[in-house]
Amino acid sequence: MKYLLASLIVSLALLGGCSDEGVKAPVEIRPFIDDLKANGVDGTLLVRPPFNEDMEYIAEYAIARIASTRIISVFKFRDAEKAQTNLQESLKNDKLSGQVRNGRFVMVATFYPPDEEAVAKIKALFLAQEFE
Repeated sequence: MKYLLASLIVSLALLGGCSDEGVKAPVEIRPFIDDLKANGVDGTLLVRPPFNEDMEYIAEYAIARIASTRIISVFKFRDAEKAQTNLQESLKNDKLSGQVRNGRFVMVATFYPPDEEAVAKIKALFLAQEFE
């Protein structure tokens, strides 16, 4: 338990150091991040390397909320088939919501407590993007 707490503290400290000034979104997802901000969804961006060979990168957008956890994750895959396969896997995870694919990109939301209305709006913004 204390290792989990230590990991959480380190993760929060690292996320706290990220801001739009220090982290640039990959060019293809910048319009999505801009649309989120224009719709009042302010957060911090963290771009990470992939954790499997199907991906090119992971962009996590953490939304600041005092009493909740809200993270939007965008995964860029090497091709649409790999994106579809990974989307199907993510649909099996009941802790995620708003899973959707747009070309080679998959978005998932981690919102606790759940907020289906907010997730639906973010999902619509994601689907409206022309990534490629």
